[in-house]
Amino acid sequence: MQDKLEEFLNINETKGLPRFYRFNQFIRWFTIILAILAIAYSVWLIFNKVDSSSSKFVQFIPFAIMFLALNSLLKNFLTLNSIKFTKEMIIYQYLGKKNVKIKWRSLIRMELNEGKRKMIRVKYLKNDKKEELEYTLNFPNQLEIANSVAEMAPQIEFDDFLGSVVITEKEKSTFKKQNKK
Repeated sequence: MQDKLEEFLNINETKGLPRFYRFNQFIRWFTIILAILAIAYSVWLIFNKVDSSSSKFVQFIPFAIMFLALNSLLKNFLTLNSIKFTKEMIIYQYLGKKNVKIKWRSLIRMELNEGKRKMIRVKYLKNDKKEELEYTLNFPNQLEIANSVAEMAPQIEFDDFLGSVVITEKEKSTFKKQNKK
């Protein structure tokens, strides 16, 4: 137990850099392929099986399937796919849009946004202008990520929620003193 806590205290040192955190790629790509197949099947149904004599229900179903599949496809392409830690920066990577690279010294604040969907909001400076990035709270290894960010960017501020899960320098030194005895 103490070895795991010790490893967690100096996470960037023990796990090394560069390091990736990502959603399960099998599930992500399976969902994308399934959505593409559902869209293709819906299009096939519309052009080959639905005509003016079909019931309203039969005419509606392919469009409903297509809508749901397209929604799933877009979510998988436009939501955060992976986070990469390097010595110089943190990189938020997506499949369908441009990656966001933030230098450690540019990070300002990390907080929980408790809206309709719980999101982590990262505030940073880009060309002397404040920018924001949000990603879902269900991203894997959130505790590890928050502690890694705290180590690499000591100037960053955390809200009450994230501040309570991040191990501070004071807590680290207290733990080390107690375990030296």
